[in-house]
Amino acid sequence: MGRIKYLMKNTFLFALGSLGSRIVVFLLVPLYTGVLLPEEYGIVDLLYTVCTILGPLITLNISEAIMRFCLDKDSNHNKILNNTFLVIIAGSLIGILIIPITRIFAVSDGYGLILYFCSLFIAVAQVFLYYLRGIEKPLLYSIGCIIQTTLIAIFSIIFLVVLEWGIRGYFRAYICANIITCIYCFLVGKINFISIIRVGMDKNLLRQMLTYSIAFIPNTFMWWIMNASDRVMVSAMIGTAANGIYSVSYKIPGLVSVCNTIFNQAWSYSAIKESDSNDRVEYTNRVFEILAIFSATVSIIILILLKPAMKVYVQATYYSAWKYSPILLLGNYFLILGSFVGSTTYTVDKNSVGMLKSGIVGAIPNIILNAILIPIMGIIGAAMATCFSYFLVTAYRIYDTRYSLALKWNTRKINLAHILMIIGTLLCYVPEPFSEILLIILLLIVFCCYKKELFNLLEKFIKRK
Repeated sequence: MGRIKYLMKNTFLFALGSLGSRIVVFLLVPLYTGVLLPEEYGIVDLLYTVCTILGPLITLNISEAIMRFCLDKDSNHNKILNNTFLVIIAGSLIGILIIPITRIFAVSDGYGLILYFCSLFIAVAQVFLYYLRGIEKPLLYSIGCIIQTTLIAIFSIIFLVVLEWGIRGYFRAYICANIITCIYCFLVGKINFISIIRVGMDKNLLRQMLTYSIAFIPNTFMWWIMNASDRVMVSAMIGTAANGIYSVSYKIPGLVSVCNTIFNQAWSYSAIKESDSNDRVEYTNRVFEILAIFSATVSIIILILLKPAMKVYVQATYYSAWKYSPILLLGNYFLILGSFVGSTTYTVDKNSVGMLKSGIVGAIPNIILNAILIPIMGIIGAAMATCFSYFLVTAYRIYDTRYSLALKWNTRKINLAHILMIIGTLLCYVPEPFSEILLIILLLIVFCCYKKELFNLLEKFIKRK
């Protein structure tokens, strides 16, 4: 199979799961905003934010190792699974000690136990979904993601709407859905416990896996700071109601991050396979250019639809969330490019240290800027801090990999994509209806400048289908 066909195939398969999952999550927001007040939704979002950092701590981020080590040609999957189970068991027992730490967050008081189980099962489900990715079963992985989010939707309706369990109902829905997702992964992944136990623990392999995964924990924390600490600081400085609105503003840019997730899941396979090819640099640059063009185009389309969509998407009390989405969308655009660089170099080379350094470059300025801007500018200050930190990560990664990767990141076409994205972001703040008119004109300019690249991409996608 040709390299482009291989990449398109995996992109299409991952798109099934990621798009399906994100659509379900996207459609759940009207449900949450309909049954929860902004203050309640702000608390829910803050508690879930805590879960996103507790999970990797409990499982020692072993999901990253299980995927990467399974992708090696000579890997023994049973040995990898044996080591993974040992880490999960040990981590879940030690993780109980984390429960008192959750009291640091004032709103989490009384939710310690449910936060622990929610964090644990989300993380464990991710481990075994990543196992499906590691054994190169992207279709099964995608189906698993769809099952996971569909079950979250079903249980959310039952627990929040029918039973009216409120905040606890939200997290119970996640726990139940992820337990069933784990069962699905065991069945389709043909995980044989007897074979796994018989193979025994491989101390050397365990050491390698833990070295790789544990190094990701500080990195995960750095990324948590960039992606989630702003919610914590908004809650602390302005209130949970403000965080409820801010969390909604993340949902629209999240559609672009879907493209990022889909592509990087597929690209990680291609990047590893292409690591020894003679024309790796040339091929990578071509893909990078297409990624920048496609991401900018999709982002500008979303900007056009942003305000009308918000009017029908959420309750009126949440409508002001649109003000923060364009800035977050711009940040996501830069993050997509930075993630590509990370997948191409750090993931291929198992360079978790490089990943950590780039995380630090983004995390420290993020904290400082949030502390300065939120008291002065409110929620929009948090959005600007996040956007700038994403840009810094991307800039650092391009600089850090300049010799090994030699990305041509400042070509005429890529620079134009950056400029058009920044212009599109600014146009959102022009009074209506001029903002929509100007954005449509901008989109036409994009199509005129990149018609060849966009049509070629569309042609390849149609042929793939």
